[in-house]
Amino acid sequence: MPSVRSFRDEALDFVNRCADASSDDGVADFLATIRRIGFTSAACGAWAGAGKNRRYRFFFVDWPADWLRAYEANKWVEHDLLPIEARRRVAPFLWSEIVERKLSAAQRALYDAGWAYGWRDIFAVPLHGPGSLQGLVTLAVHQKQPLALRELAPADLAAIELAARTIWEKCRTSEGFGMGERAHVKLSDRELECLQWAACGKSDGDIALLVGISAATAHFHIEQAKRRLGVRSRVEAVAVGVLNGMI
Repeated sequence: MPSVRSFRDEALDFVNRCADASSDDGVADFLATIRRIGFTSAACGAWAGAGKNRRYRFFFVDWPADWLRAYEANKWVEHDLLPIEARRRVAPFLWSEIVERKLSAAQRALYDAGWAYGWRDIFAVPLHGPGSLQGLVTLAVHQKQPLALRELAPADLAAIELAARTIWEKCRTSEGFGMGERAHVKLSDRELECLQWAACGKSDGDIALLVGISAATAHFHIEQAKRRLGVRSRVEAVAVGVLNGMI
């Protein structure tokens, strides 16, 4: 197992390298880095909206194929505590901590299957952005690895959290990177400009003055952006725009 010093060095050195890397190279570097630290697998993604209107964008999922098949076949995504907890938390948390509370039958089945597969713990980093934008990076430890997350110093976990946030933002701001539920939507330059100002809380009148158009035209471009993105409100449009790296 790496020393206390090397945990921080590995994570912080990755942050420096990621600044100048492409998204593909950054992801490959991140996965190699976390394996050197002692993690087995990782996943990274984001979503915007709520309930049936929630939109997803997966940046990478590096979990074993047989585990993913079982996860999908049993529809465990509906009962997975990690994204459920991520929606209401800001600070990172451990899988081993949240499963200590009372679980539903489906949640218990997922936990038992995960333990039988060999998963021993997961470090989860929740992320939150404008509007309803949320994200999650998960780093898993298999029983074959000697890494004990509960024994790590807070500074080690903070360094790993920073690395996770760095790769998430690298992926999110790379427009079109990863996989979404719908085809990537392209907005016109004017629609995008107006939506970016809307993300700053500007009204149609404010946008008109800033961009040099009429308030009616600013409103038209915002409405067109909403239509293209398939949303009903400005808040949703901003969240989906941020989700897809447009803003």
